[in-house]
Amino acid sequence: MMERTLRHERLGQLLLEAGLITEEQRQQALARQQACGERIGSILVGMGAVSEAVLLQFLSQHYGVAIADLSQFDPTLLPLIPRETAHKKFVVPFRRMGSRLALAVVDPSDVALFDELQFHTGLHIVPHVALESRIRAILHQWTDCPDRETLSIRQRDSTFDESAHRGLPRLEERSHEEWGMSDQESVESAELKQLQVWMRQAMASLTPDDEVGSGYEVVEDDAAPVVNLVHGLLRQAVTMGASDIHVEPLDSCVRVRFRLDGVLRTVLHLPSRLRHSILARLKIMASLDIAERRLPQDGRIHVTLEAREGFDIRVSILPCLYGEKAVLRLLDRSRLSLDLRQLGFEPHDLNTVLTALNHPHGMMLVTGPTGSGKTTTLYSALHCLNTPHVNIVTVEDPVEYHLHGVTQLQIKEDIGLTFAVGLKSLLRQDPDIIMVGEIRDRATADIAVQAALTGHRVLSTLHTSDAPGTIARLLDMGIEPFLVASSVSVIIAQRLVRKICRHCREPDPIPQTRLISLGCPPEQAASVTPARGRGCPHCHGTGFKGRLAIFEVLPMSDALHDHILGRASAKALRTCASAAGMASLRQNGWRKVASGFTTVGEVLAVTAA
Repeated sequence: MMERTLRHERLGQLLLEAGLITEEQRQQALARQQACGERIGSILVGMGAVSEAVLLQFLSQHYGVAIADLSQFDPTLLPLIPRETAHKKFVVPFRRMGSRLALAVVDPSDVALFDELQFHTGLHIVPHVALESRIRAILHQWTDCPDRETLSIRQRDSTFDESAHRGLPRLEERSHEEWGMSDQESVESAELKQLQVWMRQAMASLTPDDEVGSGYEVVEDDAAPVVNLVHGLLRQAVTMGASDIHVEPLDSCVRVRFRLDGVLRTVLHLPSRLRHSILARLKIMASLDIAERRLPQDGRIHVTLEAREGFDIRVSILPCLYGEKAVLRLLDRSRLSLDLRQLGFEPHDLNTVLTALNHPHGMMLVTGPTGSGKTTTLYSALHCLNTPHVNIVTVEDPVEYHLHGVTQLQIKEDIGLTFAVGLKSLLRQDPDIIMVGEIRDRATADIAVQAALTGHRVLSTLHTSDAPGTIARLLDMGIEPFLVASSVSVIIAQRLVRKICRHCREPDPIPQTRLISLGCPPEQAASVTPARGRGCPHCHGTGFKGRLAIFEVLPMSDALHDHILGRASAKALRTCASAAGMASLRQNGWRKVASGFTTVGEVLAVTAA
């Protein structure tokens, strides 16, 4: 209450300093505000001290926001925000433009409110100032709305079809089932509608114990509504090309998000009373303990959806504030590309990698942050080497994909099976090629280096920012410089960027001077025409569809060998590599921009200058 009063006093003082009201009028308004609790702006308008038009113009100029045009108010947007928040903060959504939601507010300075609603809706919030009396009149009509736990389908970053709402009943006449359905022209709308049907059936099937959350409903009947709902979520995620599903219990609902091309997107909200049944079904599918709700659990599901090839799902259950959160990693073997030539290497870099792989011994290291596609690159290299004449063994945590003809060992640190222990055991299996999922410590690095020096081909990953930094990292681990120089054959640093949707690609008019200032070589900036995606149903309105990698390939050369023996710094190693012709991640990204594969913003987001 104190914060609200301070804001009111500040507005009154601002109006006084602007010469729009007198000190006497300000004191009268503050006195009335203490008595009735109404906002000072509305009180001043009611007193006749300032007109509505003048007040709105002042607020618009002071806070740098537009004035809300409530003649464009769309009542179907009201369920996007919690009703109690709307009444408490005097805020209503009145127009949606793709992934942007326009809000009419009385306090444009309430940044915390906008952050909260952006998190709740999954949309970019654009505040517009409006009078409290106008917002109060709209909220007064919001009387017969359904429970806010009703399924609310929100398609983030998708084009909003205004025509889809023509002919709908008035706000107070809409049925419970109609809320939250935008009925957009998109490839997934039919499946999302079916999810709503299963949601209602699952709600109807709840027992009184489930309603209050006293226990789990054990769901084993394949025809049960909750089973249909969970399987429908899996199908929808596969249809949209998601890599992960997040099922998150919040204070008032269960939020479901899909990770599409590396970006999380909210697809729907479910009633919170369903969280126990959904978690129970997922635990049963993953062979986990449905009674354990205090400790994290990890499992795996193998499913076959209709005509698609079967794929695995890694399940992680984590207890949190409002229940248990489930994250499902979809490992779709049918979408796994195991061809090095299809990953996005430049011809020169691809030839360097293939040459290193053909060496009878040596180590290939792939580096990059989590989620940058390192495992895919390693699997593609193994696929290239996998013949009946060689013995390939791997030690991984976890084993993501099963490779035919390859012996794969799963790390289990809880019983002492670490990377170092597993790697020692693999060396007794007469291997020709060894893949180590990750070099995490000195012990693993020592064994990997020794294996590479004793006639084995070793493939592994490290977490460093670039290729030259990988050498510095090995030296910091305590590996002797002459061992690093003798064992490493090639280092690959990589990042993933989103590909522009081919159905809605259009030119992006970025000035040549701006490209040069961002690091684009002048000769390239003169000829390149950047592109972007406009947004269409094929890409769910994002402008992107799929991802590709950008690479930094560093082969071991005589000059680099000498620098390593001299313990040169990472900066000196990079200078040496650049002089030998290595293209940096940023430079490789510019080539992808010039080829029309990705946008300037994507390259800038994942690479350093």
